[in-house]
This record gives sequence, structure tokens and C-alpha cells, in this order.
Amino acid sequence: MNRAPLQRSQIYWLLQIAGWLSFTLLNLAFVYLNNQVTPELLFGLLMVFVVGIGLTQIIRGIIIRFHWVKLGVAAMLPRIMLLCILCGVGMASIDRIVDYLLSPDVSLVEQPIRFALNVLNFSFVFLFWSAIYYLFHFIVNFRKAEIENLKWEAAISEAELNRLKSQLNPHFLFNAMNAIRALVDENPVKAKEAITQYSNILRSTLQMGKSKLIPLHQEMALVKDYLALEGIRLEERLRLNIQVDDNATNAQLPPMMLQTLVENGIKHGISKLPKGGELSIHATLNNHILQIKIANSGHYDETAISESGFGIANTLERLKLLYGNQASFRIENSEPNLVISQLFIPQNTGL
Repeated sequence: MNRAPLQRSQIYWLLQIAGWLSFTLLNLAFVYLNNQVTPELLFGLLMVFVVGIGLTQIIRGIIIRFHWVKLGVAAMLPRIMLLCILCGVGMASIDRIVDYLLSPDVSLVEQPIRFALNVLNFSFVFLFWSAIYYLFHFIVNFRKAEIENLKWEAAISEAELNRLKSQLNPHFLFNAMNAIRALVDENPVKAKEAITQYSNILRSTLQMGKSKLIPLHQEMALVKDYLALEGIRLEERLRLNIQVDDNATNAQLPPMMLQTLVENGIKHGISKLPKGGELSIHATLNNHILQIKIANSGHYDETAISESGFGIANTLERLKLLYGNQASFRIENSEPNLVISQLFIPQNTGL
């Protein structure tokens, strides 16, 4: 059977009772070793246990009432010391009254030095209790602050992901509309076909924007629609080679990440070549890692990061926000006229 976790008040009272009980038993053991155990002494120790809990409750109430936990050390320490001394005076006085009531031969007025020592001893006990109480609050508040920081970081990450998604859609849709516009006068039939492709793409992007991750086969459907649209525009200048292993079709990846990289390769690679070029996509799943390799004709210029680096920077940011250091992306020139982009996305990450 699973037990519910203890509440803060329950933990406080367990520590409160255990602490004063330990203090009382320690005093009992001390007097026992000195063969001084008497019924009066046992009753006196019981009073110390009860009064100690009562006075520390007063200390706790004052700390909470006047928000001393929020004070700095310089402001809090003298207040706590004064309060502990007053409680020490109260405890020593009650202890003396109990001794007087139980033993009529004991004078009510104790010797000043002995009384001062009792006050000092009890004040130290209350000061020690206050230190533990502040330590407990420090640990609790530290955990609260840590949780709040994690929530804040998660909120920032979610907002950043939404910002990146909002960058994706206008960028992609703008290029698709340009492709359709170029066909309206040249070939109305193909323009009509392109509008159908564009409609499919628009519907897919609207649906994908609601999810952090989607299966690869769903992303590939969008990519194929996009490539069909670009194929109408580029015609024989765009040659395709797509291979997706069966074991990778259900692997998860961020929506429109592959499409963005494909678009990047066509826009900044193949479309700039007079004779066009080839775009190949190969996806496989190895050791619970989705590996996607995109090769396109062209040349990757690392210094041109203003416009052409948009898809790359976007990909890196999204991977970092979603996976931290578990996922990776790299792009490089493999041959004089070939650019290789590779994605490594872990599966079973709990996203």
C-alpha cells in the first residue's frame, strides 16, 4: 500500500516532539548517572518537555506573525537572540517555581549566578531550536524556488518553441505562394494542380502546429506535397531519391523540421544551379535513434548565415529546446557540389 507523503505540519510536529523528547531523555540519563533520580525530578523534566514545546510554539508564532523568515541575517539574528533569552528567562523561572512547589525547603528566589546559568543554558537550547527551524524553512523554500525556476524555464521553452513554429509557417507558405504565382500565367492547368498541392500543405501545417512531435510518415507526406509543388516549378531541374526504412516510419520528430531542411536545400542549393540537381532523403532507425540524411546539389557557405542560415538556426534551436544535448544536427560540404545534412533524433524521451 502506498502511503501519502507527510505534510509540512506533520513533519514539524514529529521533529518538535522528537527534539524535546530527546532533550528530556538526555537530561534524565545525565541525572541517572549521578544517582539523582527522584519523583520530583521526573516531574520537573516532564514540565521542561511540556513548557519547552509551548515556548517554542510561541517563538514559531512570532516568527510567522512578523515574517522574520524573510529578514536578512543582520536584522533577524538580534531579534531571535533576544526572543530566545526571554524564553530562557521564562523557562528558568518556571523551572524554579516547580522546584519550589515540589520541595518546600527550596527557596523561591534562586542565587543570581545559578539562575543566570540556567537562563543561559535554556537560551542556548532555544537558540539551537531556532537554528533548526530556520534550516528547515531554508530547505523548504529552496525546493520551492527550484520548482518555480523549473516551471519558469519550461514556460520559457514552450514560448520559444511556439515562436519558432510561428516562424516556420509564414516562411514556408510565402515560398509556396510564390511558386503558384509563377505558374498562373505560364500554365493554368499546372497552376490548378499546384493550388491543390498547396491546399494539402496548408491543411497539414495547420494540424501539425498543435503537436510537439509527429511520426515520420506524417512529416514525409508534407515533404512529398512540397516536393511535388517544387517539381512543378523546377520541372526536370529537380531530381528526387527518397528512401525511408520501414522501421523508421513511426519514429517521432518535431513537425516541419525535415520539411524546413528540404526547403533549405532546394532554395539555397538546387534552385540556384542552372542545371538544377538532385535531392535525396534517407531515413532509418538505429538503436532508438532516428537518423535522417539529406543530400542536395549545391554548396554550403558557413559565412552566409543571414538568410540561408534560417532553416539551420531554427533546427538547432528547436532540437536544443526539445532534447537538450541528446539530439544533434550537422551540415557539411561532402563533395565540390554536394551538401550533406544529418539529423539524429532520440526516441523514447518522454516528450
